[in-house]
Amino acid sequence: MKKTLSLTLFASLMAASSAFALFGFGEDKTESANEDFGLPPYNGVKHAIAVLPPKYTALVTYTGDLSQNIGSMLESALYDTNRFIVVDRDRINDTLAEQNLQADGRSAKASDVAQTGLIQSAKYLAEVEITDVEGAESGQSGGVSIGGFRIGGSGGNAQITTIIKVIDSTTGEIVAKERVIGEAGRKGLNVGYASSNWGADVGGFSKTPLGEAAYDNVVQATRFLAEQFEDISLEGAVVTVSGDRIIINRGSNFNVENGQKFVVREKGELLIDPTTGEVLERIEGAVTSEIEVTKVSDKISYATLIDGVMPAKGDVVIAADN
Repeated sequence: MKKTLSLTLFASLMAASSAFALFGFGEDKTESANEDFGLPPYNGVKHAIAVLPPKYTALVTYTGDLSQNIGSMLESALYDTNRFIVVDRDRINDTLAEQNLQADGRSAKASDVAQTGLIQSAKYLAEVEITDVEGAESGQSGGVSIGGFRIGGSGGNAQITTIIKVIDSTTGEIVAKERVIGEAGRKGLNVGYASSNWGADVGGFSKTPLGEAAYDNVVQATRFLAEQFEDISLEGAVVTVSGDRIIINRGSNFNVENGQKFVVREKGELLIDPTTGEVLERIEGAVTSEIEVTKVSDKISYATLIDGVMPAKGDVVIAADN
């Protein structure tokens, strides 16, 4: 009995050691996440993005929570790359309901609780369309669970095909699109990225072959989205101007740093089709100045003028290329 327990403990410790090595326990979470997604370390600016509820258009009927699970996994993965501010659209209705309680006078008054008009918006939307599902059978894969990670165990044949789109939330334009195929067991060693990262193993979903295929799909989708935004400049706006101080609505939450420079443009005209109401395009405003960040807070930055004329409230600021 003791020998059996010793062997079991040894196997568990070896599995834990594999998990530590693969996912980098003890090292920076962001670095290990980027490495797992096949991305280099990142310390650049962030972009605000919201993951829309995934669409299920596959012909195969699947009665589980595949769409919800993939959406949750993608949100978590994008956050862990340290490249995005992820706006949780699934919680918006709950937030609005709480704000309505305050606005309607049905709850105790509080000056800084559930204020309206302050919900974070996202410039870009990520849309996942599940177009094909193969091998949608469920089943435990076994293995040893150590610290939220599942090591070993048998897989199965499952495949998920999705179309990933990046949409401009102002114009509705699709700015990037990719077809992604996720397969169970692709990574060789079966490791479930569970624990708090993907919501307590996403309710056991990732213990199935289909869950493994979803994991592989999300890894590829995360890498695609991260790479698309490497060439997109961070944009913000001038909040106010006070004396020689210029305050913009981008701070440390967007990874803005002291000494960073921004080009300032006039807001420009939004072109709207008079017959359909469709947003066609925004005409770029004229460049008026360049500013440099001198102090960074959580959600705003203070800057000074280094070239051109003083900006006005509402002017667009664009991170200058280094």
